[in-house]
Amino acid sequence: MGFKEDLQKLSLQVNERMVHITNEETTKQSLIIPFIQVLGFDVYNPLEIKPEFVADFGKKRGEKVDYAIYKDNSPIMFIEAKSVNEKLSNHDAQLCRYFNAVKEVRLGIITNGIEYKFFTDLTSDNVIDETPFLIVDILNLKESDFENLAKFKKEAFDKEFLVKYAEELVYTYSLDENLKELFKNPNDEFIRFLIKDFSNTRITNTVIDRFRPIVKKSIYNAVLDLVSKGLNQQETIVIKTIEDPEIINNIDNTAVEENTKKRTIITTENELKSFDYIKGILVKAGKEIKNLGYKDTTSYFSVHNGNPSKWFFRITYDSSVRNVTTRLPLIELEKYCNGLIAELAPESIGVSRILINSFEDFKKLDQLIIYCFEQLNVLK
Repeated sequence: MGFKEDLQKLSLQVNERMVHITNEETTKQSLIIPFIQVLGFDVYNPLEIKPEFVADFGKKRGEKVDYAIYKDNSPIMFIEAKSVNEKLSNHDAQLCRYFNAVKEVRLGIITNGIEYKFFTDLTSDNVIDETPFLIVDILNLKESDFENLAKFKKEAFDKEFLVKYAEELVYTYSLDENLKELFKNPNDEFIRFLIKDFSNTRITNTVIDRFRPIVKKSIYNAVLDLVSKGLNQQETIVIKTIEDPEIINNIDNTAVEENTKKRTIITTENELKSFDYIKGILVKAGKEIKNLGYKDTTSYFSVHNGNPSKWFFRITYDSSVRNVTTRLPLIELEKYCNGLIAELAPESIGVSRILINSFEDFKKLDQLIIYCFEQLNVLK
């Protein structure tokens, strides 16, 4: 398995184990140690992992960090562990003392086995920043998390690069938030900047107020156009980025339809083979399939019974993440994954999904096909 698959597997394990954990020591052994292993470190090698590492600071003696991660005989990162049931607020002071005690360490993590907060010292050397530069929820991994965490793998670990990367993440996040706010609520200065080149009238407050809804609408359509051209394959990212009901309610439907038409829907051989396979499985199971149908979109191939809204499978072959999406809760889906990886699906598409590599993987899901079909009258 690759790094992404290892993290997805760990996510499933954490979800399964967390309800049985009641203290910090079990959290370490069951959740945090496996995470360190996924990063490629040998948790049984004292040259790489030193538990209860002593980091005395000033008069405060006997200070111990839960784990010091070593590479090339030097400490490179501290990990402070808390119980899975404990919130991670109010623990930054501990990492701060460790940073001051061991000057060469510039990266630290506080974690309860589910949430991982990554810190460094961008503001002042060896003084931990007040806010983390990266937060990862192991139960809700995003595509960006796989990319970010890969830089902390043993073979890729470069302290100086990571500190610069942390700075980039901080700036990127700040700019991202500022742009979101600017797009949702464009201020007067921004509107003035946009309209100054094509407005012959003097730009007064009245003119700015008149153009404000036009600017909002234009921003939305511009982002939608970029998405439709393939800069981002997730169609729903526009809604999630702008998150303004007023903009959404005032969209020019014609413009949306025109942008949608730019993306061609191609029903592939694998999709048709999957549909035929589903029909065969349901017939063998004695199910009535006269109303079975499918609907192809630019994002997925949906299989339904009688009405497109009554879908039970959404299949995606033409994406970097090939998968079968269902309406089932993740814990229920795991019973039918037959050795494949199950995870939560994007909320806009479904509830849970199974990762597949090919049509051959799809053929492992016979029982899931039958169960999802049966659940159409049960699930909302």
